[in-house]
Amino acid sequence: MSAELPEQRPQQERQSERRPLMVRVQYRRTIVRLAAQILDLSCHGLRLAGMERLRVGECVWITLPGLPPRQAKVVWVDRFEAGCAFIEPLHEAVFDAIVAGHMH
Repeated sequence: MSAELPEQRPQQERQSERRPLMVRVQYRRTIVRLAAQILDLSCHGLRLAGMERLRVGECVWITLPGLPPRQAKVVWVDRFEAGCAFIEPLHEAVFDAIVAGHMH
């Protein structure tokens, strides 16, 4: 049994402001739908914590509050947390509404 080392989190500057957020969401990988928690969010991506370990390069569909599922690519993994980049960024007004808790 080999131990997997966590993928390194990118150290570059972020494309947009990242805000802490504790929101329960669902995501889909292939045909399986799973529950997870968003730990922080930006217009360009999010940090997701769940019960399943994701893989770098994997595509997932994340259902954010009040929105249809949104595709994201896993860019780093550290145990059961993953950094995901949205294929299409969130509009700033949508991001602000989610962070303010106005999207249900």
